[in-house]
Amino acid sequence: MNIVFVSKECPPSPRSAGIGTYVWETGRALAHLGNNVTIVAAADDGLLTSATPLPKLTVVRLPDDEIDVPNRNIVARTFRAPVKQGEAYRRRIAEFIGTLSNHSRPDVIEFPGFRGESVAWLEGPRLFPMVVRMHGLTAGIDGVWKDHASASRRLQIKCETREFRAADVITAASEQQGSLVRERFGADRVQVVYSGIDTELWRKLSLDASESIERSDILFAGSLLRNKGIFILLKAATLLRQTGWRGRLVLAGRTTSHWDRFIRLQAAFGRRLPDWVVHLGMCQRERLSGLYRDAGVCCFPSFREALGFTCLEAMACGGVVVGSLRTGMAEILNNTCGFLVPPGHVAGLVVALRSALSMSTEGRARLTQSAQERVRDGFDNRVVIPKLLGVYSEAIYSYGNRC
Repeated sequence: MNIVFVSKECPPSPRSAGIGTYVWETGRALAHLGNNVTIVAAADDGLLTSATPLPKLTVVRLPDDEIDVPNRNIVARTFRAPVKQGEAYRRRIAEFIGTLSNHSRPDVIEFPGFRGESVAWLEGPRLFPMVVRMHGLTAGIDGVWKDHASASRRLQIKCETREFRAADVITAASEQQGSLVRERFGADRVQVVYSGIDTELWRKLSLDASESIERSDILFAGSLLRNKGIFILLKAATLLRQTGWRGRLVLAGRTTSHWDRFIRLQAAFGRRLPDWVVHLGMCQRERLSGLYRDAGVCCFPSFREALGFTCLEAMACGGVVVGSLRTGMAEILNNTCGFLVPPGHVAGLVVALRSALSMSTEGRARLTQSAQERVRDGFDNRVVIPKLLGVYSEAIYSYGNRC
């Protein structure tokens, strides 16, 4: 197949998060099976560049005017600035897809983000099938997003809704997410396709990695965002310290405005983070594999999570994982391969962390082996990619009938 992904995020962009990871991992896996894959992403330097990192995989980066929006004043960010910049970027996408259709006609195009990046392209004739993937609960589904009054949020929801209604097939990253999407856009077009990883690659990375993290340490990997549960984890770790825990809380991930405001607030009251909280910043994947493997526990206490690549990666590397109920992680973890806690439940998180840190060597070995088998059998690319190719075939069939 000739497959095109359109997503602002694609590694090694510093703005790349879960969506970028999905695009990169899925694109590589599809190319490895002999499919021709083109990824259309945003250029962080504002220049049009392209690269072919692997045989049959090409990455094309388009200039993105929205990059400087976060640096503007609050009035411009809230009411004006992102709207025109977003429209310009969507026009570039439409123009590039037009050039693709003139040269090597794609069999299917997937929009795996949730920013309505297809809307300018949809203004013209749609010449090939379209798949849209729901990673976050936006498009008017999540009340938190729906209640935002900013111009950019209203535009985003409008664009996303149009994109989802135009799709031949919609995919969701988990059953929990899929049920909500089906209620809004119809069960007949929504398919659940888990995000996959190369479990053998992560296992090998973990065998070769060497990191200075102890069995008494708690690891958090991800962006330091409120909805990732970072502040709940800080509260739980503080309570653990008060009852005798003497390890460290190790944070591996990019800072965010949420985190920066928290640090400034601490400083305003003459406080600072305790010495036992260590922020490593963004880490290369090779380093993460060793951290996952050697930490006493890997904790991902998110309030919202479509599925959770860090959860899958940590399990594949032999880590002990604590995740959140009512998120996609509840479909990965069970009581034989990890721990689940209600989001925001500090006392429950303390109990789970204490249980994980106090496991015997034999108990830890049983749990991590079960976790590795769980990821290999349900979330490895060898399992996930055939299902995704089936979705693409369904989209092609649906498009053909519509035409």
